[in-house]
Amino acid sequence: MAHWYYGENGSQVGPLDENAIRAAIGEGRVNQQTLVWREGMASWLPLSGVPELSSAAPVYGPPGTPVYYGPTSGPVAGRTSGLAVASMVCGIVAWVSCLVLFGLPAIAAVIFGHIALGTIKNSPIPLGGRGMAISGLIMGYLMILTMAGGIIAMVIGGTVK
Repeated sequence: MAHWYYGENGSQVGPLDENAIRAAIGEGRVNQQTLVWREGMASWLPLSGVPELSSAAPVYGPPGTPVYYGPTSGPVAGRTSGLAVASMVCGIVAWVSCLVLFGLPAIAAVIFGHIALGTIKNSPIPLGGRGMAISGLIMGYLMILTMAGGIIAMVIGGTVK
C-alpha cells in the first residue's frame, strides 16, 4: 500500500496510508492546493493534480455556494498561462494590423503559442489557457501564410521586380 505525505505549514506530514490521507482530506487539513507526494511520483503535486485523491477533496465555489465533491484534474481556477494570453492577443493584433506591422505580431503569436503549450503541458501546477495558445497559433500561422501568399502573388503578377 502506498504511503502518502503532504505539506502543512512548511513541513512534511506523513507517512499516511490511503485511509489516513483521505481522512485528512475529509477533515479539511488537505485541500485542492495542498502539495502531496507518494513513492513513484516524480515530484510533489497539488492534490488537484492527483486524480486518485482529488475526487475525495471538497471543491469550493464562490462564497455562499455549496461545497461539492468531484474530480478536479483540470486547471485550478484563476491560473492561466500569461504566454497563452500573449499568443492570442498577438494573433488578434496580427489580423487587425494586417501588414502594417510587417507580420511581427503573427511571428510573436506563433512563438508565444508554442512556448505556452509546452509550459502548460510540463507545469507541475495545473495551468489553463491551452485554448488561447492554440487560437494564437492558428491566427499567427494563417497570417504568415496569407503574407507569404501575397508576396508570391506579387512576384508572379510582376509588381515586384
